[in-house]
Amino acid sequence: MRMMKEGSPAVSAYSLILLVASAAAAVFLLSHHTPEYQAPSPRHRRLNVLDPKTVLLKDPLQLQGQGQVDHPLCQLLPQVPDDLSWIPVPMNERGPPCSSHAEGINLKRCCVGQCRKSNTIIRSDEPAYEGLFLKPDMPDLVSMPSMLEHLHVFVQQQNLERINSNPRYGRAHPIDTCVLWYIGQSLTQDQASAAICKLTSLGYEIPNKKKCDINDKDGLLSGTCELTSQSNQHCPKIRVRHTWHDIWQRKRALILDEADDDFQVIDQVGRYPFMWREHEPQHFATKDGSFGGQASKCQDSGVYNNYRNEAALRFFERKGLLGKISVIKSFNALRPLSGFHLGFGDCTHYCYSPWRFDLTWHGIALALQTLPEQQNACMRLHNVNVDAQFHIQYGK
Repeated sequence: MRMMKEGSPAVSAYSLILLVASAAAAVFLLSHHTPEYQAPSPRHRRLNVLDPKTVLLKDPLQLQGQGQVDHPLCQLLPQVPDDLSWIPVPMNERGPPCSSHAEGINLKRCCVGQCRKSNTIIRSDEPAYEGLFLKPDMPDLVSMPSMLEHLHVFVQQQNLERINSNPRYGRAHPIDTCVLWYIGQSLTQDQASAAICKLTSLGYEIPNKKKCDINDKDGLLSGTCELTSQSNQHCPKIRVRHTWHDIWQRKRALILDEADDDFQVIDQVGRYPFMWREHEPQHFATKDGSFGGQASKCQDSGVYNNYRNEAALRFFERKGLLGKISVIKSFNALRPLSGFHLGFGDCTHYCYSPWRFDLTWHGIALALQTLPEQQNACMRLHNVNVDAQFHIQYGK
């Protein structure tokens, strides 16, 4: 299985796995299960303290104040509310409609209004176009740059633990690449492609076209794309990957029961934390928004079919993983966005609007906060004497 090969110890990269599975593209982000993990107490919400040997001097996360950790990475992020509102994006925040560029690579996918099929688009002269310029009404929502900072700290903390367990090997083979690995079908592919859109708009470059599997025709990622940045200190090297996988079409009566082996294989990889990302709601003109067997206009529905996410939670509960696997919430928050579809026919896939994906970046950052690696770093700062100076390494 390619997943196992990618996760072998020889690969010097660390990854978030975003596993999505469904005919209509329900979504997973894979979350590594740590058996010894214990839920943090309400008082501290932190986990085990690292041995002082693993705390190296460089680029500080410093303690300031009596027993308080004021670094933003240590402040627990809020969850996305189910009743999230969407507000117009101010003109000064919009930027150009096509803000992503890479020499020799088709990034038409990154233009506001571009829909799933390459020949379908909501044009700027159509009334529906303005409706794509909506953003979540959530001031403390984490953007991709902040998410990359969380991911970078997580990766470097892994480097510290690697050095602590085997100093010679750890220093000679540092993890130097952040990885976002999306696993699932078409809506997940859209998410992976959107990650490349956002990264290139932030100044990341694709130095080697041969290492970026973007389809020249439709601009969708169909494998792996490697990006680098000279100006971003957090995750200056990043790999985005999409793996096509469907566990929903095997037997609908069993759904996730037959996914047991897949989850076990992923869990055995060990180096990849994983999270479940809720799939997006559909907006067909049916009683619950789901596809009714024929094309229809796209519209809001009073009730939305959420059976895939509900089935996933039942699976996690049955396996004792409920509360141990982070869930990136998006289903309820996206219910008002029926205008993000083409208008008629395809009410499953969403046309491109970069602000929609802020829910994903925020969810990843929130999930990273629950992992022992980042909690260890914050716990170390929480317990250290106020007069001491302890720093966590951010680079080599």
